[in-house]
Amino acid sequence: MLRKGTLAPIHFRGKYLYDGIVPASDHLSPQEDRTWSLLVGVMMWLPAELDAWLEEAADLSHAEFGVLRCLSTGEDREIHMSRLAATASVTPSHLSRIVGRLERRGLLTRSTDPADARKTLARLTEVGERLLADVEPGYVAEVRTRVFDLLGGQQIDQLEELAEAILTPLRGECVDLLPPRSAR
Repeated sequence: MLRKGTLAPIHFRGKYLYDGIVPASDHLSPQEDRTWSLLVGVMMWLPAELDAWLEEAADLSHAEFGVLRCLSTGEDREIHMSRLAATASVTPSHLSRIVGRLERRGLLTRSTDPADARKTLARLTEVGERLLADVEPGYVAEVRTRVFDLLGGQQIDQLEELAEAILTPLRGECVDLLPPRSAR
């Protein structure tokens, strides 16, 4: 039994803390803190801006658009749902809701894989393909304006390397499904 005023050790992330005091080494440096805040801002506001544009242009969320784009690159515009989740960078449960909405709009269909009845295939419809073809040029312009036009060539190379370095340990399968790096 602890006496009043005794410091009780708390085990947190492999370290013992006392009364919840975090050692100084566990705080971000000023540069790390600023960099992290900037990254969080980009992760929050860039998708929100693209969502707003896509909502206005095609009544699509950014995640829905990403699913359609991934299907358009698949062989026969068709991909297994598990691979689609990784390629579109969404969780399987989120993908199910997205696919349901897109299916109701006639933009894609789902079917059982004839080669393996345990798997489900998602397929882009002609309506989905036309919508994607109509929206893609404006989306590309938005991404260029909001990201790539603000950076020089070397910064774009660095951004690619940094994004890959961060994403690989989080979701390596997403990186593995991307096309190889282009020649510089």
